[in-house]
Amino acid sequence: MVENVDQIHIGGRLRHARKIKGLSMKQLSEITNCSESFISKLERDKVQPSLTLLHRLVAALDINISHLFDSDRADEEPAFIVRSGSRPRIQMNARANSSGVLLEQVVPLGPKSLLQVNIHIVAPQGGGHEAISHVGEEMGFILEGMIDLQVAGRTYRLTAGDSFLFHSELPHAYNNPGETPARVLWANTPPTF
Repeated sequence: MVENVDQIHIGGRLRHARKIKGLSMKQLSEITNCSESFISKLERDKVQPSLTLLHRLVAALDINISHLFDSDRADEEPAFIVRSGSRPRIQMNARANSSGVLLEQVVPLGPKSLLQVNIHIVAPQGGGHEAISHVGEEMGFILEGMIDLQVAGRTYRLTAGDSFLFHSELPHAYNNPGETPARVLWANTPPTF
């Protein structure tokens, strides 16, 4: 269940990254093919981005999604522990009037991290973002529910216990065709998204 979740507000981090990059809202809106007013609303946490838009934003800002999570870990620690119920979460809406996808960060990331791991909690009929591609490799394990995974124009129906692996350079997207939330343990390397 994903109700009553303390979500991370990413607007301030997006605004900071945009300013560090030296871009105006208008310039960022042109690069990401998004309206300037929507960028303004994102930066004020009035709206949530789709997965596709979030991917375009982090690419334009030369950051990755982990930059948007609050990570106060010390790089000199030999092991990093994240307790159940205390994982940072970001809600993304894939389409209008949809609960979309909730990303729950499984492990903290640092500048030397080679692997990014999240749990994608996909609402019933959620997902549905445009296909994206980027450098790397991805694997996942369906913990609960089902998803339709699209990779390079092919669709694969996956249910609890199924796993997948693909090269991130191939256009890919996913959605939950079911009536219950799907939970997917999703890892990618490098942590580019």
